[in-house]
Amino acid sequence: MRLRPLVVASFLLLAVFVAAQQPSASNPAFTQQYQSARAALDAGQYQDALDGYKRAAKLSQQPCAECFMGMAVADTHMARLNEALNACDKAIAAASTDQARAEAHILKGKALLSIDLGPAGNYNKQVQQAEQEFRTAVELQPKDPVARLNLAFALVRQMKDDGAKAELEQCLALHPPKSISDAANQLLANPRTGREPLAPEFQVTTLQGETLSLKQLSGKIVVLDFWATWCPPCRASVGELKELTKKYPDTVELISVSADEKEGQWRDFVASKKMTWPQYIDADGHMRKTFNVHAFPTYVVIDSDGFVKQRISGMNPQETVVHRLKETLASMPQSSAAAGQK
Repeated sequence: MRLRPLVVASFLLLAVFVAAQQPSASNPAFTQQYQSARAALDAGQYQDALDGYKRAAKLSQQPCAECFMGMAVADTHMARLNEALNACDKAIAAASTDQARAEAHILKGKALLSIDLGPAGNYNKQVQQAEQEFRTAVELQPKDPVARLNLAFALVRQMKDDGAKAELEQCLALHPPKSISDAANQLLANPRTGREPLAPEFQVTTLQGETLSLKQLSGKIVVLDFWATWCPPCRASVGELKELTKKYPDTVELISVSADEKEGQWRDFVASKKMTWPQYIDADGHMRKTFNVHAFPTYVVIDSDGFVKQRISGMNPQETVVHRLKETLASMPQSSAAAGQK
């Protein structure tokens, strides 16, 4: 199981439920433990948060819906779907108000959207189940803009854009906070943002002295090559990358992002191998952090509208870089036309 990056960003809209609420209790030990767990959750220390919420639940004098919701958020961030769903069910059963029940149903729907079990058929069923959870939340709290926003996300994921539009308009009519209205307006303007991950904006100054940004490259397909001179598969891929630049000279912008710490060694290697396309040394690791890169080589393909179409990590001796990217690039009209001219 893995956490879907598209949903992680919007998951923060749901974590506010746990962060904003604290169950009333006269037990100081419970209060201290609950606050500690919430602080761990805010800090991204999900295992500590999970353990803390479990301890708080044991200290509570009655079933603690907020504790179970905290467990659900932590489990979801750790891609533990079954545990997250179980915690949500316990929160629903323990909730004493329709608002709390609605929040637990939203968390359950979000867990279903956030954790990918692998096979497409399984995930499609999860999306349908998530839609039902969000609909239940809307029934419980019709004036909750977050419930309607998340229902819209589930509908967009199933290509039900008309239904999503209606929910988004109702969401905005409720005058939600800016973070929610911004998300709703973005989804209204381009439903595709609810189905595919947008690439984060970046700007680099290349070895050649040229400043490149994703915004500046709009309309082109961008291939980011994360590599290092000390990485044997990366060095072996240089010839294939040259082939890639020749195959799509006008429509694909290849940018190599090096993880090298020794700039001189990097410059010498680039010069000796005649790597004439844009080269950037990621000395502070900002680009790797931005694109969540932890293995080399990693290739990120961004389409002409700024959406991430493919990530490839590592080398496969049976398939060249160009071959592995061929199907993705050929599916894009701009690169397909360019290749046809060759």
